[in-house]
Amino acid sequence: MRLHKGQHILINKAIANRMADYASISCSDTVLEVGCGTGVLTSALLRKAGKVYGIEIDGRFIEILRKKFRREIEGERFVLIHGDALKVKFPSFNKFVSNIPYSISSPLTFKLLKHDFDVAVIMYQREFAERLVARRGRKYGRLSATVRAYATPEILEFVGRRAFKPVPAVDSAIVRLIRKPEIFVDNLELFEDLVRFCFSRRRKKVGKIIEEWMKERGVRVSVPKEFVNLRPENLRPEDYAAIVKSAKF
Repeated sequence: MRLHKGQHILINKAIANRMADYASISCSDTVLEVGCGTGVLTSALLRKAGKVYGIEIDGRFIEILRKKFRREIEGERFVLIHGDALKVKFPSFNKFVSNIPYSISSPLTFKLLKHDFDVAVIMYQREFAERLVARRGRKYGRLSATVRAYATPEILEFVGRRAFKPVPAVDSAIVRLIRKPEIFVDNLELFEDLVRFCFSRRRKKVGKIIEEWMKERGVRVSVPKEFVNLRPENLRPEDYAAIVKSAKF
């Protein structure tokens, strides 16, 4: 069976059970899963959750899931949505547990962060997970800076390639996002725009980048002298938040 780009089906039931445990799922929870595949993780979620929403883009898996979870669908404990997770409107949920297609890791994570949830447990490509939790340096970037304005990320465990089918060319990692921002940001939209702008020019120095940003956006901010000659990866998320707090329009 040819799968969508970046899609690797989780076949290890023990890992699926651990993912459900990491999210501390109970019968009072409504869980959203993206990329249900053949339903290994879905089964683990349905054993614990009151209700599960599953988004799956592949029609072949939709048929498998409908047969496998016929009773849960009839009892409205499992609602299956056939569509692209980046395009469909997310239902209301309080926990997110997914083995997502690695090719959509970044846009899906940014979409998830715009929604209210308590905790998310996500299987990512290991390199992506390490970038997500990075604090400064080579792997630190727009993603790691932005996520901390919304949640606290942590890597829970690394997962070997044989837990999936087809076997991916990279290792994976399970990440938990707790909806507890590490930093306070006055203006999230402006913060995200500044972070995006800076990291798209990461070879330049912060002082020059922000001069350009202020001119384009029609906004004035104060940049501490010690930041002027640094690169974007040398500023902490709270440093970007402080710059945004000084904004005058």
